[in-house]
Amino acid sequence: MKKNRFDFLVLLLLALSMPGRADVTAESLVNQLDEVRGYKDQGFAFNITNVSYKKDKEPRTNTLSVKVYNDKSLIHFESPAREKGRAMLKEDSNMWLYIPGTRRVIRIAPSQRLIGETSNGDVVGTNFSSDYSAKIVGEEALEGQEYWMLALTSVTSGVAYAKVKVWMAKAEGHQPLKSEFYSRSGRLLKTAFYKEYKRYDGKLKLHKLLLVDALMQDNYTWMKFDGYRLEQLDQAIFQKASLGKLN
Repeated sequence: MKKNRFDFLVLLLLALSMPGRADVTAESLVNQLDEVRGYKDQGFAFNITNVSYKKDKEPRTNTLSVKVYNDKSLIHFESPAREKGRAMLKEDSNMWLYIPGTRRVIRIAPSQRLIGETSNGDVVGTNFSSDYSAKIVGEEALEGQEYWMLALTSVTSGVAYAKVKVWMAKAEGHQPLKSEFYSRSGRLLKTAFYKEYKRYDGKLKLHKLLLVDALMQDNYTWMKFDGYRLEQLDQAIFQKASLGKLN
């Protein structure tokens, strides 16, 4: 009897000393994944610089300015000169593109690629906590650190990827290390590596992301996120009818 009690106490102490998941849930990890890319339930803005590489070709650089409020995003193309004035809008699961000199606003798909290896969905950002269901599916040691393995499955139709797998640190802050993005059939499309973070007004945000094509690994894009700031945004700018009038 004493031995059983002793064994129980040993197991209890081991459980308490291990970095457990008592206070870690799939929901809390997904919320943290969203937190490093923005400010939940608040209007904010930031800038993106994309540098895309393809084998035997000169790199392409694009700069964008982005405004976000909840599930709405407005992107203005700042450079190169041939693309300046373009605007892209995400409203709920719908996306549109405006090109200067045309009268039409074109409906586009989140999975389309307008900028290097980045899809439209990569640029406008994803609200993982509302667009995906999540569960913790395992643990893995990578680069000398322990990570939770998080599986996300889309619950809405207007997302670029049907499934996402994310490695998030067990250490305080639970920063993501990498993500794998899959099609509905289960084919790996690309891998994202979260390379660098930066503080803006005391909040840690993603600063540099590397996107690598799963089939052509010579094709990759560096995304640099900068200038995160909270803003009071007029809801009128997040309307299809407003595209082309705000440049």
